[in-house]
Amino acid sequence: MPLTLPSFHSMQHQQDFFCLSPSDSTMTENDFFKIRPYHNTKKQMPVLAKSRRGMRPMRSSTTSTASQKNRKLRYYSTLPVSKPAITMNHSFHQQGPKKDFISLLPYEVASQIVSYLDLSSLCQASTVSRSWYSISRSNEIWRHLASRWSLNIPQHIYPHQLDWYHLYKQRHILNNRWENGRVATHYLMGHIDSVYCLQFDKQKIITGSRDRTIKFWDLSTYQCVQTLYGHEGSVLCLSYNDHIMVSGSSDTTLIVWNMKTLQPIMRLRGHSAGVLDVCFDDRFIISCSKDKTIRIWDINNGRLLRTIFAHQGPVNAIQLQGNKLVSASGDALIKMWDIMTGECLHKYAGHTRGLACVRYDGTKIVSGSNDKTIKVWDAESGYCLMSCEGHTDLVRTLSFDKDRIVSASYDQSIRVWDIKTGACLLNFQSGHTSWVFDVHFDSTRIVSASQDQRVLVMDFTTGLDTQFL
Repeated sequence: MPLTLPSFHSMQHQQDFFCLSPSDSTMTENDFFKIRPYHNTKKQMPVLAKSRRGMRPMRSSTTSTASQKNRKLRYYSTLPVSKPAITMNHSFHQQGPKKDFISLLPYEVASQIVSYLDLSSLCQASTVSRSWYSISRSNEIWRHLASRWSLNIPQHIYPHQLDWYHLYKQRHILNNRWENGRVATHYLMGHIDSVYCLQFDKQKIITGSRDRTIKFWDLSTYQCVQTLYGHEGSVLCLSYNDHIMVSGSSDTTLIVWNMKTLQPIMRLRGHSAGVLDVCFDDRFIISCSKDKTIRIWDINNGRLLRTIFAHQGPVNAIQLQGNKLVSASGDALIKMWDIMTGECLHKYAGHTRGLACVRYDGTKIVSGSNDKTIKVWDAESGYCLMSCEGHTDLVRTLSFDKDRIVSASYDQSIRVWDIKTGACLLNFQSGHTSWVFDVHFDSTRIVSASQDQRVLVMDFTTGLDTQFL
């Protein structure tokens, strides 16, 4: 069912030293890690019944006097030995005090035992007593649970310095929001025409538009902080790192910008039609064009090193990994190239109409097409691993990581797919009011650009500590 984009309200601050409530595998953000004060639940002694007029207080039926017990025991002890043994009622046994074996063990041993519990059982264990709560909050236990996730922890921070329970809690809530599509939405308004391309990091978003400008947006305030002018046509593509940014335009040129001064370094000329996509590493800038070619430039001086006449149609998208470049074209083919020799290494045929986008991570290729499908390919064998169907118009843009694919289409929707099964997990249909041209995501947000002149930020982290997410 299509998902709308509700605003998500941050959770209220909660005290630290409390027990975790029991939960199960379907727990939501509101009931998982719900905090409640620990209460002592020692077994209460039997309570005397209320007095009745003219009578002494009656004892609870669950108790018996010592003399009654002794009489019963003497009776059973006189039975003939030849008779079958009679099982005594449980209430007649003299029971010793129950012992909490976990609390009696050394802390390290108890923590090792508790570490084998699943998440739901671990949360239940924390409600047993103060000692169980302390053991269940062991830093090593939560570090082990969090090890299945990729966390952005700087190398200078040692594992024992972190509160792993806190990190696990933040990441678990974040995953729950991804599963349920719970986001806070923000629109960046400032471009006066279609927004064709974008890239972002934890501090900023950079966008390129048909209005011929490149804008820098502060992610903490969602405000435009800088506008660059330089191209004489639409800014169709851009890519940046800490040092430079390269932008491509319908004016057939590329501009290399200094990211410190935000001034142009050089302009690259050579394409005979609009530059549709660009990528670079520390050696080369690589661009593709509507003129059906791929051009490789020296990143230091801008000299044209090689021109590859790549496809029979416009080369709409490229992706570089090492010396291998993957390209996608309107001729419905994907090709892999050796950029050092210009040799075509592989062809990937399977789409029935032209391709609009492609991504490559070194082992997998993911492509989107005008045939309304997304295909996942094994890069080495060329085998199509799966096809994702659901979009109702051209799949214009996509990104992926090891868990999911995020795609956007001319059908105005943004969809999230399971990269292992091809299942559509989320379908956001109310974010844009026109064609979606570009989409990127990380573990915390999805950012998209559209013909409706807006940039949409869907933030999954409202109220969370995102320092290491």
